[in-house]
Amino acid sequence: KLSNINRVLGACHHGLAGNRLGGDMKAEKQLVALLSMPLTTRDAVTVLSLDQYPLLMGLLSRRTHKDMALKVVQTVLAQSTQISTLDTVEMLFKFIAPLIAEGEDDAELDEEDLEEEQVMVARMLHQLTSPNPSLQFAILRAVKAHLELGGPSRLRYTFPALVFCGLKALRGLAAASPQQQQQLLDNSSSIKADGAAADQKTAAAAPASAATASSDADTAVTAESALQWLLEVVLQLADVPAPMQALRLLLACAHVSSEEAWLEMLAYEFFEQAFTLYEESVADSRDKVTALHAIVGTLHRCYVFSMDNRDALTQSVTSYAAKLLKRADQCRAACAASHLAWQESAPTTEGKSEGQGEPSTSGNAAAVRDFQKVMAGLKRALKVVAATKQQRAAVTRQGKAAGQHLLLYVEIANHYLYYFSKGVESMSTGVMQQLLELVASELAQHQADLDPDTKTYWEATKKHIQFQKSAETGAESKFAALNI
Repeated sequence: KLSNINRVLGACHHGLAGNRLGGDMKAEKQLVALLSMPLTTRDAVTVLSLDQYPLLMGLLSRRTHKDMALKVVQTVLAQSTQISTLDTVEMLFKFIAPLIAEGEDDAELDEEDLEEEQVMVARMLHQLTSPNPSLQFAILRAVKAHLELGGPSRLRYTFPALVFCGLKALRGLAAASPQQQQQLLDNSSSIKADGAAADQKTAAAAPASAATASSDADTAVTAESALQWLLEVVLQLADVPAPMQALRLLLACAHVSSEEAWLEMLAYEFFEQAFTLYEESVADSRDKVTALHAIVGTLHRCYVFSMDNRDALTQSVTSYAAKLLKRADQCRAACAASHLAWQESAPTTEGKSEGQGEPSTSGNAAAVRDFQKVMAGLKRALKVVAATKQQRAAVTRQGKAAGQHLLLYVEIANHYLYYFSKGVESMSTGVMQQLLELVASELAQHQADLDPDTKTYWEATKKHIQFQKSAETGAESKFAALNI
């Protein structure tokens, strides 16, 4: 029985309270064993609620308390314990404070050990769930106040999980019907008292953060306020600094803002912040390439933007593509950016609630289909390949580098084939045939420089064309006129 467990813990505390352990590792080890026993048969929340448990844990040194805190986190994960109230969350984070807050022993902590500990904490954040989005965000705000005590070395591991927890709650809020949303607003009044009480407990460790959490808990959450809070968290992560992590999270939030919350201005703000981060904080050339393709992929899947806003974002991407260090990267980025001018059909909004399920009045939910911009992007890619070819002629190279432009030609041809199959205007059979002949000619002229990967890619491209000629997909008539 819990009462018996509590009585045993109380007797132990009574016997040890007058005699400080004084760093006696053997005594602390035995005490940890005693404290761990209830965790094997009861869930962590129940055990931590025993009034004698915190008193006994208070006798441990910081290092041993930290080990015990890790055991508590592992127990929560192993038992898949769901924690859904602010009071319980505050109690849990009070117990595991040595694990999430900076301490004097941080300098002795190995980087791998720190990562392992914080990944455990990040995983535990997903167990802090409530079916009520308002309560969920009140919990996440309180958690953020505790996590901020860990400093930059810990935030890079814990804040991404915090953001994804917020996105999960936001999806539930955005998917709710108008009646359900009103019910959530009505229920928010019951959350205020819990939020205020919980944040008062946090104030002892972080008064400024706790005051902010308490104030936020008094306000009913909306999709807009939730996204603004997520933006604040991501920008704080960017200052760690962790620019690539922050940029990916900004893009994830931008997509949710666009396709699930239908908030055009906030989606634009997330992209704008991602562009700023790309320009000012992403320095490595390979990271720039990765980041730019991530931006293109996300923007391509966003349908909420008005034509003017979309054009502004697309022009920025095109400019970034032209400034990449390597010509091969410039070429691939130009091809990728061309897809921003040609989207698949917009996802249906049927069944979504009013206010969240419909685009804003300035938005453009229809798929963008601009053949002129598509052709302009592909022509830029061809110009880059031509420049790469000239560079190769001026500087003798060996191996793969010598025939790098050949692979780029094949890649461009595949982009042309994609648009050709989609029926893009001005992508006529004559244009397609001319490009295929150009690629075949280049490969034949530089047979000595042709690496196996490029050859395999070209052969697969030709097989694809032959397959399309015989396949009953409706495109066979287009491909029938192509000859290689």
